Amino acid sequence: MDGPTTGDAFGELLRAAMEGRPSLGAIERDDGVLDPHDGRIYLGGIHEWSELDRIACARVVGKTLDVGCGAGRHSLHLQEKGFDVTGIDPSAGACEVSRARGVRKVRRTSVEDVPRLEERFDTFVLLGNNLALLGSPEHAPIVLDALAQVASPNAKVLGGSRDPYRTDAKLHLDYHAHNRKRGRPGGQTRIRSRFERLADPWFDYLFCSRDELVGLTKNSAWRLAEFDEDGAGYLAELRLR
Repeated sequence: MDGPTTGDAFGELLRAAMEGRPSLGAIERDDGVLDPHDGRIYLGGIHEWSELDRIACARVVGKTLDVGCGAGRHSLHLQEKGFDVTGIDPSAGACEVSRARGVRKVRRTSVEDVPRLEERFDTFVLLGNNLALLGSPEHAPIVLDALAQVASPNAKVLGGSRDPYRTDAKLHLDYHAHNRKRGRPGGQTRIRSRFERLADPWFDYLFCSRDELVGLTKNSAWRLAEFDEDGAGYLAELRLR
């Protein structure tokens, strides 16, 4: 057999977790590193979340867009709190799982295409490291502009991520150095989800420091307003200028 089959690995991982089947997959980095990944983490309630995710959800106001909603854990919590929430994910399987778990409004789309929703939102949540969907220095302006196009006048982005440079692991330091040799930021990570024989298409996930994030937003409609840290993890709150 010739390697994995390209498909909706992430969606099938979530489906297996929801159905109580074995759901151990992996996040594969383009240098061959595999990080074990259990789909059950996407089903957990608020008491299983990180403190930063809990802080983010406590700061939500108004009509909310959950970007990269996965199995809908954040959408469900906010929906139960009375918020009007729309979850989006490019994975068909993730959208199906979110609906099956009770998220009322789910759309299959990517963050770049949110203007097609033709709605305005007061809060955008990009949790579970999804602020890294900025992708790359070249792609970040596209994402930030797409969010600004559907933002209400006082909108905020609540984005979770990690500072990739807070590590002393040679495996990661070598990857940072390899990236820089290719003219990429050290934290720009090319990854894909793997589950059983399936693999998602490769995509770029941009982990960045606080200073790098300020640089990425400098010429956008957004500014960094709040920054909460917990070890290498952080929650960035962006506000319209």
